[in-house]
Amino acid sequence: MKLLSRKSLKGQIVWRFSLVLGALLIVLNLSFLVLVLFLVPKTNDADREMRPIIADALRLESDRLAIVETEDLLKTRQEFPSFWFAAVHPDGRLARYGPVPPEYDGVIGILNEFEHFDVRGREGSRITASFGELDTRAGRLKVVYGGKPTPGSFRFNVLRGMSVLYIPFTLIPIGLVFLALPFMVGKALSGLKTTIGRAASIDANSLGVRLPKNDVVEELHPLIAAFNSALARIDEEVSQRQRLLANAAHELRTPIAILQTRLEGLPGGPDKARLLLDVGRLAATAEQLLDMQRFAGVLSWADVDLVLLCETVVADCAPLAIDAGYGLEITSEVKSCVVHGDRDCLERAVTNLVMNAVEHGGGSGDIRIEVGRDGAIEISDEGPGIPDDERAKVFEPFYRTKPRPTGAGLGLSIVRQIAQVHKGSISIVQQSRGARFRLVLG
Repeated sequence: MKLLSRKSLKGQIVWRFSLVLGALLIVLNLSFLVLVLFLVPKTNDADREMRPIIADALRLESDRLAIVETEDLLKTRQEFPSFWFAAVHPDGRLARYGPVPPEYDGVIGILNEFEHFDVRGREGSRITASFGELDTRAGRLKVVYGGKPTPGSFRFNVLRGMSVLYIPFTLIPIGLVFLALPFMVGKALSGLKTTIGRAASIDANSLGVRLPKNDVVEELHPLIAAFNSALARIDEEVSQRQRLLANAAHELRTPIAILQTRLEGLPGGPDKARLLLDVGRLAATAEQLLDMQRFAGVLSWADVDLVLLCETVVADCAPLAIDAGYGLEITSEVKSCVVHGDRDCLERAVTNLVMNAVEHGGGSGDIRIEVGRDGAIEISDEGPGIPDDERAKVFEPFYRTKPRPTGAGLGLSIVRQIAQVHKGSISIVQQSRGARFRLVLG
């Protein structure tokens, strides 16, 4: 049972508390039993099971209290010749049966004055007797009887009767512990589930997020503090690396621009064209590195109409797509689809997907942008598509399915980063021809 697993905190508390409680109850019961053994007399009292037999034998006959020797009474007398009893009617009429000890002659005369008494002599003593008030055919009578002791050990009978108490008193509290304690511990640790959920949602895009202490018990505060301290160190390390990446990309801009200007001033020729192409690729890589740093944290949250955004991307990218031999179109299931996000980020993500289709779509066919009713954006082309074994790799930085003179392999990586910042995802949809990317925003 997972709930009471010994490896869980709840299970350990329940098991250990149950063991301690069980041991305590057992010790208390044993101590009580030992006390009972010392306090309870060794000798037995008169057999209480004789009372119904005595009651059945008493009758009123001709204004006198009579005893009818029933079958049970006769059988008892034959088995126990010393069995006797005496009964007194409320009006003073008496009846005796068997060898009543002479010591009780004076007691029987005043039996109506008694409410309770119990006499125990030594083992087998004839004066051992019990008193009772019985409902008989002659009315309610007071009776004293003896000569037949209770069968078995008196102490054993007492302990057996008490087992009705001490066995439940041991098992019921332990059972309640197993039922109530998990609920109580679970209630005390309920805030921990909220904290775990918050911890699970922390990623590289959650800089500055800390776990609150208010939701957990005080004993876990040091753990939360240590976790928050680790998050602070990670934040600082990530921030330093982002600043380094941004500074490096920014510093590359100036020498790249200078180099491009000087190359443009050289005489024309094949070498100049190749060098300008290489410098352009270098400039694009530096710009994409800046994008990766810039889109790592979204600051400008606002309502964005995805249909309008995609129409803007189509208008901007149409000249490049047409020059490269493609048709570019957009379809939407709705006239407007508003989400909450950063417009620049989302526009760059859709643009990168369109430019990826332009670069890898085979130079012909149509590139389609489709906006779904649920806000998902799909960009498809009619090119050779992406091999199955490379679909998990194309979103990695600097990965290229084929070596190309342009681009640095960062476009799809940036799209994935933007999707993650928006608590969404980017995936490749299976289709018979070409490639289809699906961008979903959280």
